[in-house]
Amino acid sequence: MPDDHVYGVCLFVPGTAATMAQWQASLERSGVTLDGQSLTSQHFGFRALADWVENDGSFGQAFGYGTMSVEEQSAVAAAGSALVLDLPVYLGAAAGEVATLIAALGDAGALGVRLEQSKLGWPVTTWIQALEGGDPWVLYRRAVVTLQDGGESRSCGMHAFGLPDARVDAPPSEANQILGEFNVYQLAEDPVLVSGDTFRPDLDTPRRRLGRWPDNGYPPGHACHNPFGTWHLGPEGGAADPRSELRPVFIPALVNLLTAAEQRAGRPLRREEVERLTDEGTCMMMPHADAQKLERSRGYADLEPELAWMQWQLLRDSQG
Repeated sequence: MPDDHVYGVCLFVPGTAATMAQWQASLERSGVTLDGQSLTSQHFGFRALADWVENDGSFGQAFGYGTMSVEEQSAVAAAGSALVLDLPVYLGAAAGEVATLIAALGDAGALGVRLEQSKLGWPVTTWIQALEGGDPWVLYRRAVVTLQDGGESRSCGMHAFGLPDARVDAPPSEANQILGEFNVYQLAEDPVLVSGDTFRPDLDTPRRRLGRWPDNGYPPGHACHNPFGTWHLGPEGGAADPRSELRPVFIPALVNLLTAAEQRAGRPLRREEVERLTDEGTCMMMPHADAQKLERSRGYADLEPELAWMQWQLLRDSQG
């Protein structure tokens, strides 16, 4: 289920360099060391993992969503090769450092940068402006997309900030506004939210009740899968549940406990088994803010104990 090696942001970076050696030489002139699969610099405080990718003819298509000019996309299509970088940071907290890295990549010949969590790719200067500008709406629009599936709309890409995505059942134009307001609220205010809370963007808009569920839009392991889950915004007029001061936090995480039990059994767990393991699991009671910090440091959300059976089935189904 959850990956033991969790990185905050994954970047796909095509450039003029045709070989890893050329990337290394160009980056060194920008103050960045690319040694094997490790990328470091005194200008930012993290070590990124780096893979080299040969241009297989698909680079232009990877930036074909109207975020680049025809000339810029043509240059990407003719790129010599690309780097795939895994950064152990999130865009919000480390926006300045990521901007410094992208600027160095641009100086080294990068032709664009695609955020793999949402598949949105932009020119180097666009990313730098968004990351350094301090406007959460601009950064949100550069990093997150809204997808429609029938009558439901959902965002994709909020895990690049270490946050859950969101979904709502509403007409597309209305849904896009609601999801934007809610997600930018997460980015700008970093609120401590729990299932049963409500949200409304302004006093004239009816409240919607929140419930957090595993992300079943993409399977675990896919770059677009959000390990922090998805906020489901309910119908208009939802009422908030009373909030307790503490919440149970499973140690080890309940999702890991169920995964291990299912692997031992060699078959899907039955409902009574999931409920028994949930009841018998070791928990610590934590303030909601402390539980949120633990979740981010761990890199994924756990199941809701009261909904363990349904959420476990949803997570398992998303694996195909």
